[in-house]
Amino acid sequence: MPHDTSRRSVLKAIGGAATVLGIVGTAAGRGNAPIPRFAAFNVENFETGQVQEKGDEHAAAAARVIQEIDPDVLVVNELANNVQEATVDDSVPTDQTNVEAFVDNYLSEPQRKNLEGIKYEYTLQPESNTGLLSEDDYDFNKDGVAGERPDDAFGFGVYPGQYAFGIASRYPFDEDAIRSFQELLWADMPDNLIPLADDDGVDTPEGNIYLTEAELGAFRLSSKTHIDVPFDVDGDTVHGLFSHPTPTGFDGANNFNGRWNHDENRFWADYVSGADYIYDDSGTEGGLSDDASYVLLGDMNAGPGDEPLDPATKYFIENDDFDSRSLPTSPGGAQKGDPDATADFGEFGIAHVDWVLPSPDLSLRSSSVVWPSANANKRGLSDDVTAASDHRLVWADVAPE
Repeated sequence: MPHDTSRRSVLKAIGGAATVLGIVGTAAGRGNAPIPRFAAFNVENFETGQVQEKGDEHAAAAARVIQEIDPDVLVVNELANNVQEATVDDSVPTDQTNVEAFVDNYLSEPQRKNLEGIKYEYTLQPESNTGLLSEDDYDFNKDGVAGERPDDAFGFGVYPGQYAFGIASRYPFDEDAIRSFQELLWADMPDNLIPLADDDGVDTPEGNIYLTEAELGAFRLSSKTHIDVPFDVDGDTVHGLFSHPTPTGFDGANNFNGRWNHDENRFWADYVSGADYIYDDSGTEGGLSDDASYVLLGDMNAGPGDEPLDPATKYFIENDDFDSRSLPTSPGGAQKGDPDATADFGEFGIAHVDWVLPSPDLSLRSSSVVWPSANANKRGLSDDVTAASDHRLVWADVAPE
């Protein structure tokens, strides 16, 4: 999409010093005043029971990988929102949010003798559209049955809050300044790619998903949520931009989910360029100011070259409002044919779908994907990486100039 020349684009054109590592970074040697480290990790469907009690092998493996990198700001994708889940199951504990429980039960306790626990003081568990039904019964997936989870929810989920995400940070954030976009309607995005029914819907091919005129007034853009969290990083404000767009596929020939994913990713490009159609859940309009600093984090379910719509190339790689000059790499991805890859989906291949992408006014010092090569199982890290998720943790050290 076209962007006017901005301070950020000028800074990107000028360039800055950035040493980007293609190896696995560790907490060792970061020093007493390390550069702020941001990380994203899709942990593959953490359920409430796994994190609210100690002893879960999956959660322990994920915590070990996180402790190896020791990020200052972390987003954990696919961590269930237990507060939402409890609205349909009163046996679900809510004394702590799941992200708080994960920090207390796993991250704060060393998962290997050579590691230290991480005591994140600040956490946030945003509400998610997954498993959340509209007040009106809509048959969003067009299977002839309206108002049923998981497919008629605003985002795919067997219960409210499944596949949500949690945020943990050493840096404080101003809760009153957080902007969430959970309720923004897809139809309110100009030039959106919403698949619509033909005149009467009768001739729509079987298996296709589309929205009716009535559904346009209800269907939300975000399959989970999009949220802007302003962190106080040693006196500088850095906005963390978090989301987890719907995966492509699982639809009909008209590519409903691919189009949805495209526009969920497009949202951030519009937001950082200050698009005026945007409104948050409190009713405040507009995007970020031109002089804001930010880091995009999360599993975007989109990678460079993904056909046919390729939102990652359009909105991240070729967008002057993000610094994509040097992407995180790993030995494990390189060994499988793509050093930029961040996930291994087995028979479906490897993919680059997870991102930590700064604004170009920030100084990118180093970055990596935690994916050791198959023959480099130092201290058993490769085993934990595989046990933790089919995704790999991605991190980047970025700091205000």
